Amino acid sequence: MRKQSTWLWVIAAVLAFFLFGDEILGLIGAVVGLVISIGVTGLLLVAIALGAFALVVAIGGSIAVAVAVAAVALVAVLFSWLWPYLLLLGILYLLVRKRPKAV
Repeated sequence: MRKQSTWLWVIAAVLAFFLFGDEILGLIGAVVGLVISIGVTGLLLVAIALGAFALVVAIGGSIAVAVAVAAVALVAVLFSWLWPYLLLLGILYLLVRKRPKAV
């Protein structure tokens, strides 16, 4: 009985792959692409912050100033990466907020 149940699952999986193969592979590709893009973006953010830190230390600044410059660089890069989403959220807020009534 156990062997027959396994064959039914295999047949169901093959049938599902034939019917929904493009969608399944597209979903897997989208997930892998998202993971890679976030990973590459994260590495780029860290590289920019490290570059700013190294530049300040090489010029002769203190470690505290270098950390501050790296933090500012990281915030600037994060803002440049997130500004389209912030703009979209601002527009949505303006559309759904309760408008004050004129007196």
